[in-house]
Amino acid sequence: QTLQAMRVRPLVRGDLAELTTMVIEFERFLDAIDGKKRRHDAKRMAAKLKASGFGRRRFFSGLIAEEKGKALGYLLYHTGFSTNFHCGTLFVSDLFVRAKARRSGVGRALMERAKAIARAKGCGRIEWTVWNINAPAIGFYVGLGARPLDDELILGLKLAK
Repeated sequence: QTLQAMRVRPLVRGDLAELTTMVIEFERFLDAIDGKKRRHDAKRMAAKLKASGFGRRRFFSGLIAEEKGKALGYLLYHTGFSTNFHCGTLFVSDLFVRAKARRSGVGRALMERAKAIARAKGCGRIEWTVWNINAPAIGFYVGLGARPLDDELILGLKLAK
């Protein structure tokens, strides 16, 4: 089923409470996949999202999909430069669609808007990560035309505070 009155718009500061709720829903979804128990502290999450997305130093921008004023999902992104491909890159850091809205075109609409933003910014690529155990998400992305980058490893380094 496709939603008729859905719209995708930029995330604004007034969406902070709803974004926080959806991020925690996403964490619970991930808990169910890998069996880990993440901290679901709404107050702490809201403060981090506010500072990182709407504060003086913005680390992400975002989109929200909604229908009749109800949030269906979100996409967070930031931009960078790929020296491998010699172009700007839009990095999707999170894509989440609420359970009731899955398979209705919400994820596709969010990714289409991300592609339009990437083009407008002059980016030549969009990249993201997906857990290798999240088969439904992998199937969704492959259905969009994405292909795994098997020539690179994603590494992480946690910085002490």
